[in-house]
Amino acid sequence: MRKFVLLLVLLLALPAAAMADDSQFIEHEPFALDDSWVEGSTRPGEYHYYPFIVEEVGLVTVRVQMFCGGHVELLDADLIEWDEGYFNGTIGAPETQDFVYYLEPGVYCLRNGSDNSQGDFRIKGIFEPCPSTETAESDDYLGAQALPSGETLSGVLTEWDGHDFYTFTLDAEEQVYLTANTTLESLMPNLTLYDGDMVKMSEEYGFKGYAEEFLLPAGTYYIDVWGNKGPYTLKAVYEEDLPATVPAEEATEEEVDVQNESDSFDTAPEEGFTDPDSFTEELGSLLFDLLDSF
Repeated sequence: MRKFVLLLVLLLALPAAAMADDSQFIEHEPFALDDSWVEGSTRPGEYHYYPFIVEEVGLVTVRVQMFCGGHVELLDADLIEWDEGYFNGTIGAPETQDFVYYLEPGVYCLRNGSDNSQGDFRIKGIFEPCPSTETAESDDYLGAQALPSGETLSGVLTEWDGHDFYTFTLDAEEQVYLTANTTLESLMPNLTLYDGDMVKMSEEYGFKGYAEEFLLPAGTYYIDVWGNKGPYTLKAVYEEDLPATVPAEEATEEEVDVQNESDSFDTAPEEGFTDPDSFTEELGSLLFDLLDSF
């Protein structure tokens, strides 16, 4: 009896195994990120792989439209899933979703499949490049990118990029003017300033139009741009590179004396003005002549 039950279990398991083997993995040619539709169709158990190539860092939008039920996943080059979306479209009312990511150069893949639905679908990709001067090693502070004084650097926090580190060194105590900006209107990146021992000194959440002044002693400093994804710019100006200016209220005494002397030459005597010294001499002479006459 026990053997009969075991045999029955094995027989019931065979159809399930056969159904599992019916899954098909279909590879397709890479699709271009040129805003052109690529059309296809799917049946239950089919999984379609559509690779795409990102040549430079930028914003990638993959639009998927399905005329049936199914799901779509974003995979990296190692076919590790990072995001997914579920669809419930029909022939008369397709469902459309956008998958939007800031991506670094590399190969990515879109997987489209359906467990029990059959129908058509189409996909297309759109690419917008983002200016970036960041180095590949700047994802941690050990590979922090140098931030020269007065130079504006641009970077992008991408989908797989959690931090961008920058560094600068002061030989003496100096005034440092730090500015950062982004074109994003919401969900903006954050900025943290560390000293040489990676002790936090200042932090700004969601910077846009950020500007702050620090008086820093000699040493090495790190700036970490992190958080929400998107493009940004960063600039640090050290005091030694600032143009020298002398405010009017701080003019030297010598400059004031020179100005006063200049003013005395620039002012002409009023008409009919009599010098007090010459008037006194004339009065004394008249009195002397009057006494001499007696």
